[in-house]
Amino acid sequence: MVTNNYTDSSFQVVGDHNEVSAERNSLKDQKPVGGREVNGFEYQIRSKDEDIRRLEDEHELAMKDIRRLEHELVMKDEEMRRLKSQLDLREKEFASLRIAIRSACTDLSNAVTTVDDALKFKNKSPSKKGIEHFYTEEDLYGAEKSERSDLF
Repeated sequence: MVTNNYTDSSFQVVGDHNEVSAERNSLKDQKPVGGREVNGFEYQIRSKDEDIRRLEDEHELAMKDIRRLEHELVMKDEEMRRLKSQLDLREKEFASLRIAIRSACTDLSNAVTTVDDALKFKNKSPSKKGIEHFYTEEDLYGAEKSERSDLF
């Protein structure tokens, strides 16, 4: 009979050692794959960092554009207020001129009426000499006698 000097515990140590070796070999095989994955993650992180810096630069440029456009808007608003003020002044001037023109037209109309009234005949049957005897100098308020008889 062959005797076995190994005990059950020694078989277990050898078995555990074989498992550990197999696991270690598996991990060694996985190490290059893991390294490539880590490199891939690091590349993604660098890429994302570059994207963030690019977006920050674009954001800064966009904010500069916004500030420039806001300034232009303020300037346009000021110009619009100035032009509106000028327009208001022009409208007041036009209103004043319309009033002055109406007043002048009324005065002119009154003057024409006064002249018409002054030129009305005092003598309803004029002489044979014609229109020069239809009115007298006194009929025209403030008129001066004219030497011309061909006015009418």
